[in-house]
Amino acid sequence: MSWPLAEHSRSTVALPHRRRPPRIMWAVVAAAFVCGAAVSAAGFSIGWKHQAQKNTSAESALVSATATAHALRAQLATERSDLAAANARAMRLSTSGKVLRLSLAKLRRQLAAARTSLASTSSAAAPLAASVDRLTNELRALTSYVTSTPSGQLDAGYLQAQVGYVSKTVAGLSSALATLAAPQN
Repeated sequence: MSWPLAEHSRSTVALPHRRRPPRIMWAVVAAAFVCGAAVSAAGFSIGWKHQAQKNTSAESALVSATATAHALRAQLATERSDLAAANARAMRLSTSGKVLRLSLAKLRRQLAAARTSLASTSSAAAPLAASVDRLTNELRALTSYVTSTPSGQLDAGYLQAQVGYVSKTVAGLSSALATLAAPQN
């Protein structure tokens, strides 16, 4: 025998006769479809509700975050303006400090010059004080002589010499005072 088998040796397989499924079967399939659709609708509804809640909470969080961001921006703007005002005030104070330091340095130089002038004036005035003391003593002596001596016994030469001495001393004091009063460089 050779392959393929001959036609007569093949047996015919009889196919069973197809019967229509009973109506209950269609009802079960329809009920399964309806049940599946109901379960799907319930799942979709639950999922939709859950997603809606998530969206609502996300929107609430976004609104809250936006309000916080606006408040922080306003606070930042206020802080920046306060900082700018403080910087301007610091610059004014720094400028005032520089002016005050310059004025202080100038006043110190003037004080040093005044002290030098005072020292030179004091050293120049020391001899004047001695001259004033001598003149005061001479005037007392002359006053005492004039008041205690009778007018007929007054020595005109002595009085003239004393008046000349006093005049010369007064002239010297006047010139020394003029020198002291003149501005010194």
